[in-house]
Amino acid sequence: MWIEILLKKINRKNITITFSPHVFDRKEYWNLDLDKIEETIKLGKIFEKKCERPNKICFQRYFGKENITYIVITRFHKEFIEVKTTWPKKGR
Repeated sequence: MWIEILLKKINRKNITITFSPHVFDRKEYWNLDLDKIEETIKLGKIFEKKCERPNKICFQRYFGKENITYIVITRFHKEFIEVKTTWPKKGR
């Protein structure tokens, strides 16, 4: 599958993560935590319904203590991952 090929090219645990201006616009509205967004990219599961070729991948991760799931839409580039948008969801 194309997602697996893309993930083999990039080690998402060590790569640089950048944020689009849209994320900073929404940060106050959604009360977003940038550390949780980075953790979602590095350790989260792939949410295949929102993925599109050639380089758009969606990750989601549940944080049990806060009872919040972060959903993060990213674009993969050669040297970095760009966060396009993100939003939290209550519960799983």
